Amino acid sequence: MKSNLLAISILPFGLAHAQFSDWAAGQINTTICFWNQPRAALVRDKIYIDGGSAWWTPGYENGTFGKVVNQGNGQGIIVSYDLSKSFGPGTNVTGILLDGSLSKARGGKGNANGDAPVYYDGALLGNDAEFFLYGGAVYQIEVYDQPASYEVLEYQAYAYGPDKPLWKPGFNSRRLPDDVTRYIAYGGAASAPSENKAWYFSGLSAPSRGPMVWNAATNETRASTPSNTLITLDMANQLTEKWTNTTLPSHIKPRANPEVVWVPVGEQGILVVLGGATYPEWASSATHKSSNKTLSVTNRSKEQESPAFMSTIDIYDVANSTWYQQPTTGGPGTRTRGCAVVAPAADRSSFNIYYYGGFDGVDTSGSFPDDVWVLSLPSFTWTKISDGIPNHGRAGHKCFLPYPDQMMIVGGYTGGSDSQCLGGGPVVLLNLTSGAWMDHYDPTTFGTYGVHDKVQAVIGGNSAGHATATAPTPSGWATPALGNVFANTYDVKKMKTYWPYNPSSTNKTGPDYPSPAPEQPSKGVPNWMAPILGVVLGLVLITGSLLVFCVWRRRVAARKGSVDASSSHEAMSERLFSWAKGHNHPKPTDPSAHSAYEASEVARSPSQASTPANDDRIAASPSPECHEMENTQIAELGVELHGADITATEAMWRRAGFRPIAANISSFGSLRSVAGESPIAPSNLSFSGSDASPSSPRDTARWGQRKLSVISSVSFQSGDDVGTFSRDDVVSPIGRNNSPTGESEGNADHDAAGRVSPLKNDEYEATGMSPLKNAVIRNDCRRRSQ
Repeated sequence: MKSNLLAISILPFGLAHAQFSDWAAGQINTTICFWNQPRAALVRDKIYIDGGSAWWTPGYENGTFGKVVNQGNGQGIIVSYDLSKSFGPGTNVTGILLDGSLSKARGGKGNANGDAPVYYDGALLGNDAEFFLYGGAVYQIEVYDQPASYEVLEYQAYAYGPDKPLWKPGFNSRRLPDDVTRYIAYGGAASAPSENKAWYFSGLSAPSRGPMVWNAATNETRASTPSNTLITLDMANQLTEKWTNTTLPSHIKPRANPEVVWVPVGEQGILVVLGGATYPEWASSATHKSSNKTLSVTNRSKEQESPAFMSTIDIYDVANSTWYQQPTTGGPGTRTRGCAVVAPAADRSSFNIYYYGGFDGVDTSGSFPDDVWVLSLPSFTWTKISDGIPNHGRAGHKCFLPYPDQMMIVGGYTGGSDSQCLGGGPVVLLNLTSGAWMDHYDPTTFGTYGVHDKVQAVIGGNSAGHATATAPTPSGWATPALGNVFANTYDVKKMKTYWPYNPSSTNKTGPDYPSPAPEQPSKGVPNWMAPILGVVLGLVLITGSLLVFCVWRRRVAARKGSVDASSSHEAMSERLFSWAKGHNHPKPTDPSAHSAYEASEVARSPSQASTPANDDRIAASPSPECHEMENTQIAELGVELHGADITATEAMWRRAGFRPIAANISSFGSLRSVAGESPIAPSNLSFSGSDASPSSPRDTARWGQRKLSVISSVSFQSGDDVGTFSRDDVVSPIGRNNSPTGESEGNADHDAAGRVSPLKNDEYEATGMSPLKNAVIRNDCRRRSQ
């Protein structure tokens, strides 16, 4: 009744956005009615729920609700509850569960029946980063083969341990060792994230210890035989987890669906086993009737075991791998398929185990109990703190501690001949301090756990702890060694908490029709690889662009470079010989052919070693632009040379301050500084006299900058020596030019008679040009302006 009211109350807000499959015509929403025997795990801020048998109530567009249905879960969907989301009486809780769904199908989508079928019962064994989907009875579909006996599926939500560059969240198929099998179900599971360990206690298997199925038609494949095993999973090293299988001692009885909790006592904690049934009703036949009801319920002989599982508690010391037993006082009697959590007092003087729901494992005809019991350690006393609410009880559910003072219950199913939906919905909440049921969950509302009043009355102390009963009462310790375990305080620094949770919005108006499960990442390139590749490719692109730009700029510079930068020594020599032979050129008719020379110095030519000697390539080079020297005019070349005793070449040499040296030279003298760059082998030269040295300090400065070229079949020397041409004898080959006064046609570099007026050394340096280069460029500009 209460579930129907819940369904009606949340209809205006919209219900779950997805039923696993097969929506009916006219259906607009759905909600979980009950969920039988799922397996679940809390990983940081999320509760993951998988498997079991989920039944749905469809809602139709005419405002009515259909018959409860179960279409299976062929997609292999795992749902989750995000603890940052709140819920209340009008919240779409089913929608919250489905918002964070995952698919076990390979690649994260499609049908999972062949790879990860639906498992009934079993466990999610994990820590704060991952969990393994272990055990359970397969829901068999004939067209699909079951997974191998050694196969186990793992989900990694977070990475830990050494750096894993290719890691990403998702499912992985792993292999169990030879002595561990997945053919087991209906055991008790516990996890200790602070120890990176998890356990699966006892359970049932097929008589042959081989394959078993949930919907078995015969006893050969039904899980009905108790298993005397304790499976331990060590997750200290991610990707290399270790599984071990140990046999239970004879005084620790195997059973079905006990509750196992890990308690932070001793060096590595202890396991406390509560309840369970030896011969439950679901283990014998498809009609769910126990084959040995007497052994299950009645306490008449040593074989009548089930009622004793709540009165004598089995305890496992993890550090020493040792089992103990300790009698208790009081207790609820036979219970199985309940759930349990541990709430330590603030001062850890008591550890209170809350046990909720379940049933005796035999009678399913009536309502299941809704009471809450507390087993307080180390006094080992039972206290009932709540009788529960009518039609609110359930079995086959899971519970967790989102906060120290709250217990969240997920899933379950109800008793009775008629299938009733769960009272309060698929998720309910209990306040551990007060023992009252809560109608809402708010991640911003929580408190410190306080010991319940009724528990205080039994063990002494107050809500903060300070228990006076620090040993079993009145029997005392059954084994002194167990008392020593409790005397050893656990290092709580190893325990991490992930609350409080940052609140997030809750979807109250989900879509009307089902949407496919979100695609999950499969094995491949991790998420962090994309930005890294983007950065690397970006750097490659930028580097390539810079290289292309540099090549382009170099080619442009080569096309637009100066005469010295674009031509080799051979090309320059050829132009000088042409000019020296007296080639006549017509006067330029276009004044625009002469442009201002903007650069202060013509770029140097490449070295002889790196300049191509191919005349065709040199001829193909782009013509350099002709520019005028700064503060210098272009003078026209006269038709004939002035002066009969000097050639144009000699005038150029003389203007540069040099003269030809005789062919027979006795020593290199001042040519040492340039001989290394001359194309003329030094062995072919001879020197005589003192002409190998500069004649004056001024000429020494100019001499050190001169280099030999191809035309230098003879070398040069300062023209101031005795017997050389006089500067006054050299007539300018450039001709006269009108002076600003109109009285003289001489250039600024010439006197009134047309003779060359030698520049001073500092005047050459001011122009940034050697006299030889000045003469070359002037002649080249005239040639190119034609």
